[in-house]
Amino acid sequence: MLAPEARVVAEREAGRGKSGYGVGWRGEALDRVLREETPRVGLWLDTTRQSVDQTVDAVLDGLERARMTG
Repeated sequence: MLAPEARVVAEREAGRGKSGYGVGWRGEALDRVLREETPRVGLWLDTTRQSVDQTVDAVLDGLERARMTG
């Protein structure tokens, strides 16, 4: 799970040519649900202060932790 702070998601979304979340998206509400109600399964990364390259590196470095077994 890539989980940057809600304000950073809003800033990134504002800089994109199209919306990935649709009209009426409330970042704070989604952020609250993700952080408070979503089970911590797999790899969770706070990418608030990471570049794309840093995020890719963190994902690759965390592949073993990210592996979900059933």
